[in-house]
Amino acid sequence: MLREEPFSFRVVIRREPDGWVAHCLELNLVTVAETDKQAESDIIDLIGAHVRYALENDNLEFMYHPAPLNIWKDFFNCSDRETSSYRRDPIFKDESSLIPIIEASKCFYRQVCHA
Repeated sequence: MLREEPFSFRVVIRREPDGWVAHCLELNLVTVAETDKQAESDIIDLIGAHVRYALENDNLEFMYHPAPLNIWKDFFNCSDRETSSYRRDPIFKDESSLIPIIEASKCFYRQVCHA
């Protein structure tokens, strides 16, 4: 069974003093990397693995866990946004499996954040 409609997620990618943090708002998943591109790639891989697990185990009702409110506010206050779609490779290599499309609306905070 192939899923054609996309799963849509919002992601905040923020520069921190020690690297880049990517946070998926709908799933409350977080990755840390040395570059913004690596943080973006890692969070998409993590989202893909999370979605694939939920689909393969018929567990969509427990897939979503919203991020804290302050992360949502950061996303909606952000002016540096872009949307990208990711399908199959590298997220889903098995063509016979359920292969969703991941659509991510990403927000970038490129300056180092100070607490």
